[in-house]
Amino acid sequence: MSSNRDLLANTAQKTLKMMRDSGFEVSERLEVVVDPELPFMGYSRRRKEGGHVIVVSGMALKSGLVEGLLIHEMCHVYRTDTNHPSHNHELLNRVSQAIIHKHQLTEPFQIRIIQQAVNHIQDLYADDIAFQVFQKTKSFTPEQAHKFFLDWIQDTPLGEKSTKERWLNTGILLNNCFATSNLTRHNIPDTDNKAQNKTQKFLSQTNKKTQTGFIHLRNFMTNLKQNPTPKQFEIQLNQYLNKIAELATQT
Repeated sequence: MSSNRDLLANTAQKTLKMMRDSGFEVSERLEVVVDPELPFMGYSRRRKEGGHVIVVSGMALKSGLVEGLLIHEMCHVYRTDTNHPSHNHELLNRVSQAIIHKHQLTEPFQIRIIQQAVNHIQDLYADDIAFQVFQKTKSFTPEQAHKFFLDWIQDTPLGEKSTKERWLNTGILLNNCFATSNLTRHNIPDTDNKAQNKTQKFLSQTNKKTQTGFIHLRNFMTNLKQNPTPKQFEIQLNQYLNKIAELATQT
């Protein structure tokens, strides 16, 4: 266990320097800890008493991707500390709750998809910084990035016999949009058109509204502006979440 802590501490110091050398100074009030039972790679959060904590899972330590994960999470910290609207939690909660109320979303799976949609936008803005660091430090190659995002894409939808299945399919669609838009935003070559082929296979098994919705949402993610004002971002986020709710509730 101590070896894991040492590995994490050493990697955290290395990635802090990589961030700083790339022009993105991260607050020193940052703690990095391990949660062996965390069922996903990791996350970051602001502490009430100030500063931030990054939580890394046991699986992340074993994956060999912990350096890239820490850079990504440090980019969330940077976006929060520099007051980017995508990381203004009061704004995010206000818009999300308005959509939940407007569309009368009460099921836990509906709330999860809305949160997933918000997380994707935050991750896109974090990745915009992360890929600048990756490029400068050569710590994550385009080939590695292509493989990483390819794993996000699912080529088979669920059936759509229930409300839950429609919402879960929308979640799959959002993941596919996120992956393909990231490839475009960072000029990552789609080797052998693998991402496009997986995406098209998914869409070929859906209806016209879903196909049109995919194009709309992918273009939205691809074309997100770097520095919107809080008001601009709030309007865009509202339109984006409203589109998702409408798509998931189509009959």
